[in-house]
Amino acid sequence: MNRKIISSIICIALLISHCSVVNAKEIFIPPGTAVVVYTENEIDADDVKVGQNLDFIVQESVIIDDRTVIPSGTHVTAQVTKRKNNFILGIAGELQVGNFKIKAASDNMINLRGLIIDKGTNRAWCNIGWFFLFPLIFIKGNDGKIPAGTYQIVYTIGSNKIKVRD
Repeated sequence: MNRKIISSIICIALLISHCSVVNAKEIFIPPGTAVVVYTENEIDADDVKVGQNLDFIVQESVIIDDRTVIPSGTHVTAQVTKRKNNFILGIAGELQVGNFKIKAASDNMINLRGLIIDKGTNRAWCNIGWFFLFPLIFIKGNDGKIPAGTYQIVYTIGSNKIKVRD
């Protein structure tokens, strides 16, 4: 009796999974398709390391052939590609974020190209001023920071195939 119930459940599960695959349509996302992403949190060069993954979110849905292929709210990962600390003598910091990737609904990874770069304010006037007032030597330049809510347009790399349900 139990074997009949279990086999019936397995058959139903297979039919349901087969139907969802049949209803899915493959759509190509052409190279260079624009994707608008933003960050919810401030990213400070003091708080990150080169190679560290950061979270971004898709702002606007990407629609191809009247189908949403990347819905808004989709999570995007990016990496810190360059980081430079600010320093005394007014030397500014820098932060660079790139290597954006989206894990699509069909478990494909979509690579994106684009960079977000922020250079802190250089306080070069300290270099001149310290001749007259020695403590000015210890004034640092501003840090590289990407404020919360920063938007960036990134673009798909290569041709990506994604399955979308009808």
